[in-house]
Amino acid sequence: MVQNVVIIGAGPAGLLLAHYLLRRGNYHIDIYERRPDPRLADVSGNRTFPLSLQERGRKAIRAIVGLEEAIAAQSVFCQGTIIYQKKGKSRRLPRQNPVLTIDRNRLVTVLLKQLTETSSPNQVKVHFNCECTAVDGTAKTVIFKPSEGDSFTVHYDLLVGADGARSQIREYLVENAGLPCSQNYVPDAYKSVFLSLLNPNAAVELEPNKIHAWNLNNKTRMVMVPQPGDQLNGVIVFDAETNPLEGLSTKEEVKTFFEENFPLFGQLMSLEEAEALLKRPVARVLTVRCDRFHEGDSVLLIGDAAHAVSPSIGQGCNSSLEDVLILGQLLEQYGDDWGKVLPHFSEQRVPDAHALQELSNYSFPRTKFLMVEFFLRLTMGRLFHRWFPRLVKPFVFDLVLDTDLSYSQVLSLNQGWIHKVKRSMAQNS
Repeated sequence: MVQNVVIIGAGPAGLLLAHYLLRRGNYHIDIYERRPDPRLADVSGNRTFPLSLQERGRKAIRAIVGLEEAIAAQSVFCQGTIIYQKKGKSRRLPRQNPVLTIDRNRLVTVLLKQLTETSSPNQVKVHFNCECTAVDGTAKTVIFKPSEGDSFTVHYDLLVGADGARSQIREYLVENAGLPCSQNYVPDAYKSVFLSLLNPNAAVELEPNKIHAWNLNNKTRMVMVPQPGDQLNGVIVFDAETNPLEGLSTKEEVKTFFEENFPLFGQLMSLEEAEALLKRPVARVLTVRCDRFHEGDSVLLIGDAAHAVSPSIGQGCNSSLEDVLILGQLLEQYGDDWGKVLPHFSEQRVPDAHALQELSNYSFPRTKFLMVEFFLRLTMGRLFHRWFPRLVKPFVFDLVLDTDLSYSQVLSLNQGWIHKVKRSMAQNS
């Protein structure tokens, strides 16, 4: 029997799930997204951000034939990170296994293109500019309001909330199904920044296969990630209460701010980008912690809708894609019996999601003293792991990025370090 699956949210998790279900052959899938189609809209100036796909995210993508290759063709492979300082030498963090960096909008476009090219409209339909306004779990219906025209109602056998940190589906479960859930803003805010990788006039050219980071102080930092075509996409991150850009009113002032505080990035910033940056909205990151990711046998939460985390260690998208991989394994194990699949998904995934929140909040220190210890532990961990691979595990960062060890296991192996960072943050807050 063909089941009707309604997926709310055409982001990476929702689109990858459609790929997985399509492969199984007994589903009709409708995907609804409140934003416009990224293939048609000009998204260059929109709020977007770079993603780094590591082993756990890439493993999920690899399960669909040809998908990793299509994404890689639109990505840059980065062999490590360079951390700059205003005074003193830059610090290099090489990577043995490269990460695949891609802008979020570009990743969504590739996933959409592959989905529409490998399926017929009878199997999958993607509806843009449609906002979910109401859910009736008893009747198994959803009401949508398109940007033009009248509201309409859709019936589902399975409803999937892949609609991000501010999920409508999760809110429905909180209000109507007693879902325990807490939401918090991280202390940081950010603005997207778009630069060129080189400025011939200033004789500045950054390495095209490295992520470039600059810590101004323990409250303000920048991360810039290479993209195809000599572009750098990234963010300036700052304390939400003390926005360093707030007092700036002209493009010249913005450019001067970056030249004085992030000299290399300032030389790569055009006046056009400085002006665009002034107008760009300040964004906040909302974290989400739920005690289960399903309701009965017909409603499921995945990705940020279930477990949005701080982007500090780059696991939001990777964990969302891994959700889909684990769902695929459970569908195989229980023969598409959603009454068994959904509770087992919550049972397996909730502890990992809670562990990931701890890792995202407390893996990376903010104080200079602990930063020195962080790099020492990272270097020594790599060295000893190379010498005694069975006895010594790599440090927390490498375990998260280079393995698909569960987040719960990574947290367990690094509990001492996490507690130390947590204590230092409490003392400095």
